[in-house]
Amino acid sequence: MLLSRVAILFVVLLGSSLPLRADRADAHAPIGVMGDHTHEAGSWMLSYRFMTMAMSGHLEGTRPVPLDEVLRSGTGDYMVAPREMPMTMQMLGLMFAPMDAVTLMVMLPVLDYEMSHVTAMGGQFETDSSGLGDVGLSALIPVTPETHVGFGVSAPTGSIDETGLTPMGNVVLPYPMQPGSGTWDLTMSLTTGVTFERGRWGVQTETKLRTGTNDADYTLGNVYSASTWYSVNREHRSYSVRLDYKNRRNIRGEDRRLAAARSMSLVPTVDPRRRGGERVDLLLGINGATGGPWRWALEVGYPVFQSLDGPQLETNWLLTGGLQWMP
Repeated sequence: MLLSRVAILFVVLLGSSLPLRADRADAHAPIGVMGDHTHEAGSWMLSYRFMTMAMSGHLEGTRPVPLDEVLRSGTGDYMVAPREMPMTMQMLGLMFAPMDAVTLMVMLPVLDYEMSHVTAMGGQFETDSSGLGDVGLSALIPVTPETHVGFGVSAPTGSIDETGLTPMGNVVLPYPMQPGSGTWDLTMSLTTGVTFERGRWGVQTETKLRTGTNDADYTLGNVYSASTWYSVNREHRSYSVRLDYKNRRNIRGEDRRLAAARSMSLVPTVDPRRRGGERVDLLLGINGATGGPWRWALEVGYPVFQSLDGPQLETNWLLTGGLQWMP
């Protein structure tokens, strides 16, 4: 993978990197990058992030698929098709370094999903779900002053049993409407960067490996991601451009409560073979360092490439904002 090779190149370039001062606005990556830095012994940071994303329209591979090619009323196979799916996530984070050699990180997400649908008969309905997601626990270990590796675990604290009222009655909602995975998952990451007088270049690669099978007889697909960014530093501000790649694999197994709906081709979202795909986002961001304990940041992005195991809703845009407090 190109971005992984770039990450290795950065490790070589670190010998020519300038020292990174913690008071620089670009000392932190764009707000959409998690676990981007480590702390000195005894220091800690609280953070709050608000993330929102909008999805509408269908893709099969890279080809747009109109609704009449999804629904049985046209040339499609399904009785129901999703139309739009706005989602939001609020995340509280805590980072603490008990020693210079390790920074501990806890991330607590709260998710809110909505999905509107249209039926082959022309009817419409909406479903929604919300709740605590899977809590993440990680250890970030410095390798050089600007390179660290991360090892973590995601605990199955999010629900996989959310229900909603549909034309079929009150039923278990499809996979994308469930806040949790139901499994203990492992995360591994590598983050590195090169600091210049007026800016900083960074790279992060991350892997999430699902383990075991949840109580509903399925396992969400592994997720592989890589991100690279460049930030221009301007006193108490930095302005960034970032490319982010994600590869999400299909679900293994099947939720036994959705098997009948899948066998009837009720809606694409109940098919575990139609949840995978790749996406590349282009994002622009701004970081603010106040000179005190507070930092703020904003990042907005738009997909420049998507290939989905569809028909599946495509992502239209995404936005992340956040506050960070380091006493």
